[in-house]
Amino acid sequence: MSNQFSTVQRLGFVLLVAAVATVGLAAIGGAQAADYSTNETVELTNSTEPITVSLDWNETIDDSANTSATVTFYNETEYANDSANATVALEDSIAANANNTTEVEYNQSDAGLELDGEYRVVVTGPDSAIDSASISDSSGFLGGVFPSGGGDLGGGMLAGIAVIGAALIGAAVIVLRD
Repeated sequence: MSNQFSTVQRLGFVLLVAAVATVGLAAIGGAQAADYSTNETVELTNSTEPITVSLDWNETIDDSANTSATVTFYNETEYANDSANATVALEDSIAANANNTTEVEYNQSDAGLELDGEYRVVVTGPDSAIDSASISDSSGFLGGVFPSGGGDLGGGMLAGIAVIGAALIGAAVIVLRD
C-alpha cells in the first residue's frame, strides 16, 4: 500500500509541476507584447545626486528611425496617491544608440528638480529597442529590471524560466527524498 501512495504522491506532484510550468510559459509569452517600463523612487540630496538613468539598447534597432526612451520625474507623494494625475517635475527624451549603453545624469540644476525633493523616475520606451534600464544615484544602485522584449531574454522570459527552474528543483528534491 505504501508503494501505491508514493505513486499517487508522485503523480500529484508531476501535475503540480506541470501547472507551475504552464504559468511560467505564460509569463514568457506575455513578455512579448508589452512596452518597456521601469520606475524607482529617488530622493535628490547632496549625497545622492546625480541621479543616473542607464539604458542598454538592442543591437537590431535602426538609429535613423528616431527611436527613443522617455524619462519622467514625477512628484513622489502625488504619484503614490494618483499616478495618473501626478505633477511632472521633469521629462526628457533619450535617443537610441544601437548596441550601446546611454547614461544620462540628472541633478538639482535641471529645471524642475529641487534639492531634497522626492521623485518617482519612470523610464518608458519600445521593448524592441531597450534591452535593460537602471536608475542609480551617487550612493549606489537603486534598481532596474530584467532585459525586455528586444533582447534574447525578455523580462517575462526570465521570470518564466525562474518559475520553471524553481519547479524543477522542487521536483528533484521530492523525487530524491522518496
